[in-house]
Amino acid sequence: MRRGFGQLALGFGLICFVVGCGGSAPPETLAVVGGTLLVDGKPLDGVTVTFIPDIAKNNRGGSGTTDINGGFSVTDLTQNLTGLAPGRYTVAYSRMRLPDGSAPPVPQPDQPVNPGIICVETLPGRLQSPDPRLPSNQVSIPEDGIVDLELNIRTK
Repeated sequence: MRRGFGQLALGFGLICFVVGCGGSAPPETLAVVGGTLLVDGKPLDGVTVTFIPDIAKNNRGGSGTTDINGGFSVTDLTQNLTGLAPGRYTVAYSRMRLPDGSAPPVPQPDQPVNPGIICVETLPGRLQSPDPRLPSNQVSIPEDGIVDLELNIRTK
């Protein structure tokens, strides 16, 4: 469990590094990205789908969270707008839950986050920190976007 959290933290740190390096870059043109995630052939809610950019292209990443039908829409992490810059991305997945399997409470805008809440990762480490060299972990976003992206992952 601890290893999975470390891998997730490393991935998040990499995204923060990429987003934070180089001062303020000009905004990129974004293409709308959305679709459906199936986990072991079924939709699963509460999965954060993260698009990690190809660093050589200087794209910025984005993420979205699945709904009860597995549907998601991606938001650019830098501009906080819907979509991603066209290009190649490695896709990572995370689903944090309370120890009883329920979703953590969503904090209200006027309330602080409870630091005592303990969540556990429910997806395997290989999905949290995917190998960017494997074509199965890659997605290419065209300039006109993609709204029917279908992602299928297996937990076993």
